[in-house]
Amino acid sequence: MSHTMPIQKIQAENPYVAAPTPSGLSLEQTPPTDTTSSDRNLALNSLAMMLSTVITGGLGLLFWAAAGRLYPVAEVGSASAVITSAVMLSTLSNLSLGSMYERFLPVSGWLARSFVIRGYLTVTVFAFILGFGFLLVAPVDEMFTTTAEILSFPAFVAVLSVFALQDQTSSGLGVARWAAGKNIFHAVVKFVLLLALFTTARSTSIIAAWAIPAVIASVVVLRSILRNLRTEPRYRKAPDLPPKRELWSYFGSAYGITALGSLAPLLVPMIVVATLGAEDNAYFSLTWSIVSALYILISVLVGPFVAEVAANPEQFGRLTKRFMSMVCVVALGGSFFLAFLAPYGLGIVGQQYREHGTIIVHLAAVTIPLSVIGSLYDGLARVQRRMRLAVVVQVAATSIIIVGSLALSDSLGIAAVGWAYLAAEAFGAIVLIVPLIRWIRELSQRGGTPPSGGAVPPRPRPQVGRDDPPASGRGEYQNGRTREYSTAGSHKIRTSPQGPGPGHLHSPYRNPAPGRSTP
Repeated sequence: MSHTMPIQKIQAENPYVAAPTPSGLSLEQTPPTDTTSSDRNLALNSLAMMLSTVITGGLGLLFWAAAGRLYPVAEVGSASAVITSAVMLSTLSNLSLGSMYERFLPVSGWLARSFVIRGYLTVTVFAFILGFGFLLVAPVDEMFTTTAEILSFPAFVAVLSVFALQDQTSSGLGVARWAAGKNIFHAVVKFVLLLALFTTARSTSIIAAWAIPAVIASVVVLRSILRNLRTEPRYRKAPDLPPKRELWSYFGSAYGITALGSLAPLLVPMIVVATLGAEDNAYFSLTWSIVSALYILISVLVGPFVAEVAANPEQFGRLTKRFMSMVCVVALGGSFFLAFLAPYGLGIVGQQYREHGTIIVHLAAVTIPLSVIGSLYDGLARVQRRMRLAVVVQVAATSIIIVGSLALSDSLGIAAVGWAYLAAEAFGAIVLIVPLIRWIRELSQRGGTPPSGGAVPPRPRPQVGRDDPPASGRGEYQNGRTREYSTAGSHKIRTSPQGPGPGHLHSPYRNPAPGRSTP
């Protein structure tokens, strides 16, 4: 349902007060919950993001292919190092707030708008700090060709930070199609600008072609996000967030994974430039952009899955099975593409690109299927808030990639990066395969219900507004009235009577301490 359509209202029963049984139906005959909409919405959001990734990946390949054809190789190598560094710094400056938005925006209520505004301001400031700090330690003379590139680099990082954060914010709001449209717009316009500026033959033109459409798209989408938070009725409700301690724990784990995952892509281009030169980095950057597109294609499936489960926790099992199926299909298709088609694409760009890059895409064809295990584990860990092992594995994998690339580059050239990533993914698969299988078995044994962790059903939150019924200390309405929920967009609420019987967990996201009062 479009967010611009009139808001429809349904009545959701208080789960702790017996609901009236419809005439002619016994309790056993109560109509079942409709699970079709959440499945369809997960598929729609996932397909929108995958389509966007495919289009932007294809246009990204054309972008670097055209740059390789139209611009001097040294200028392409310099520009790719600057852009890659800015992208990775922007990821680091996002402070894993995107993961928080995907997970908790659906239940943030009237706190959502403040959550987003303060988060975006914090990310922007941190991006400038990281951008200036990077200039103090990076090989500036080798990476940048003009003073303008150096001075504008912190602002470039800040723009890309906001641009990237909007993907996960849109997923958390249930409108991932906005992010898909934004990314496609950026891919098309930057390619057009690259062609329009090729007569300059400078790396500055390549960077400008990347930055200008990012600024335009970020402004438009940010306005849409703030309007959605201001007008959607569900963001006027009381928040249903877990305790602050759990939020900080989730934030720390998510940021640890994000920061560590950003280090390798940030440092590897610098390693290639420092040890092999800008020309070899041009061959590496174009080839690795193909591999990165497949990594991104798999990673974009995680966000809609987490957001949809946050909005529909009772459908955890169904959504998890669909998520696992999509990840496996994408990974196997990507492996086939890398093994048999990618080398021919490199040959179209130039014979030297094919000679240098074929070994990398062939290694990646083995690496991508191994990454499925880590992606599945990451999605389930974020849903269940059990991320400690994922952080440990990310520390080890990042170390393997950086040390391996640095140690092997002199003897293997740019192929050292491919071998290092293969070793890192193999290590992660070996460590995570057993706990992942255990989680899948637990899911099957529970019949697809979320993990309980020994939690008790949470007390209902009080509603905001003069007409909403107050809640008593016993977790019941004092006057027996029902609450009203919005069904706009993707986040729908169970409408059938639901009792907190044994073995049933009302919400997988709240595990309040005994005796914790309702805020």
